[in-house]
Amino acid sequence: MHIFCGLKDVSPAIDVARTVRSQMPDAQVVGTMSAGEICEGRLTPKGVLVSAIMTESSSIHVLRYDEVKDNETNIGDALCSELLQIADLKAVELLFPGTAVNSFALYEHLSQCRPDVQVFGGYSGGHELNSPQYFLFDTQDVMRNSMYVVTYAGADLHVNMDKLVGWDPLGLPLTVTKAEGNRLIELNERPASEAYESFLQIDRTQIDNALAGYEFPLMTTHEGDKNLRSTIHIDEDGALVLHGHVPEETQVYLSYGNPSLIVELVNKRLEALSSFGPQVILMFSCIVRKQFWGDLVDMEMSPFAELASTAGFHTWGEVMRDMRSGGVVEHNVTLLSVAMREGDAPTSTGNVPHVDNTLLRGQASLLSRLASLVNTTMRELQEAHNDLMVLNQRLTVMAERDVLTGLYNRGKIEQLIHDALDKTAQLGNTSVLIMTDIDHFKHVNDTFGHSVGDSVLRDVAFLLKAAVANYMDGAAGRWGGEEFFLLLPHTEPQDAVQVAETLRKKVEQHDFIGAGHVTISLGVLPVSAAEANADNRTSLFTSVDDALYRAKNEGRNRVVVA
Repeated sequence: MHIFCGLKDVSPAIDVARTVRSQMPDAQVVGTMSAGEICEGRLTPKGVLVSAIMTESSSIHVLRYDEVKDNETNIGDALCSELLQIADLKAVELLFPGTAVNSFALYEHLSQCRPDVQVFGGYSGGHELNSPQYFLFDTQDVMRNSMYVVTYAGADLHVNMDKLVGWDPLGLPLTVTKAEGNRLIELNERPASEAYESFLQIDRTQIDNALAGYEFPLMTTHEGDKNLRSTIHIDEDGALVLHGHVPEETQVYLSYGNPSLIVELVNKRLEALSSFGPQVILMFSCIVRKQFWGDLVDMEMSPFAELASTAGFHTWGEVMRDMRSGGVVEHNVTLLSVAMREGDAPTSTGNVPHVDNTLLRGQASLLSRLASLVNTTMRELQEAHNDLMVLNQRLTVMAERDVLTGLYNRGKIEQLIHDALDKTAQLGNTSVLIMTDIDHFKHVNDTFGHSVGDSVLRDVAFLLKAAVANYMDGAAGRWGGEEFFLLLPHTEPQDAVQVAETLRKKVEQHDFIGAGHVTISLGVLPVSAAEANADNRTSLFTSVDDALYRAKNEGRNRVVVA
């Protein structure tokens, strides 16, 4: 027996539970506060709703766990142990007292347990968005730190569940750069509340009054699946406290409800359930959907009652296992329908019910068109944004890279050298600069032509890049003409000489197309922390340059240490 209480005073609901128990001593009773009571697919007047599920061959059992908050991991372990003992387990229902529980920790354990079993449920809460009251109850107690687990088992039991969203992304993606549990602190390295202030012109007071945070929830997508997070309130630092967990590095969008899309998704779900042939349907619908539809809230729910007896409640968050991955996930702003039957599906399903969207004409139809306009505009903006990102990447490459060789250009390699020397002076280690020059390069151009000369430059650049690839923060750049610079931070002098000598041999042994064999000369300069002082930079470049020219004057194709 589910008992859904939409009243702040739980006493009448407990009286109902006691009456049920006195008439049916063997009945198992679970009670929850609700943000709206759903009877036969319709929102009933605020009160107490009793729903009974009776089975012929299946078994339904209720488990209760107390002292849940701050003990979620242990309860997750205990729950998994319990579930492993149940034969023919088909589904598990979870009912939580509000959203204060760290359900993410519990779900981590449950996701690894019985991946073939469907998991669903909801979070209790009252009708008023700004009054986060919540409780569970039975015939004796009112519980604010307990949870119910209802197990459904039977060889002949079949369960079919799915969630509907119907919200679309609004604007460009934002990256979660700082988050702690359910607190979303920064988006794009700015206070998260600025997303509403900047894009929707909604100030923090309105967000905290649960206006924008519910009307425009944040959306994440994973493998094509939409997951919404509505905002409970805003902290003084601009962090958003969400219904649910959003990890760092996740991309999120502001989102809006699309009536036409919702109707389309509901009709698809009704078609699937018609083939399934349900005998009962449990519904868990987010309070945000009730707020979104207003007087039209029954439109998306009532057709389900044409398929089977239907009951449920409006929640402060929904729970569902992704049967593809096995993960148990908390959702917001969804309509979760759980259909059950015993025995085979009926051979004839009859007419498939559908949403009567007559009421979507007129003003609601205009909203649907505006939603389509927004969606199309945002898609075009996203495409333009992506094109701009690609263009910026290309411009960055053009600004930092040598066009012919692909190495860093002189400005960028010089900047990297200065940055590395600053760290050398700070950390007290040693860095190495290597300057190299292609021997007799003018002869290559004069003899074989500039196209062959360009090919030689590209091949030498490739060998230089390979030489620094295994060194942390190592870099190679074209200094000008046939001169190049190598930077090896955190490198000892003897290692640098070995790198230079190995590189010299590789170039000497390389067969350059059109030019045969070419050699290089190298000057090596180890730089200590004391020598890396900013006042001494000019003399460092002069020293490595002098070492290179000593190598050239002493016969070329050699390494000289400054």
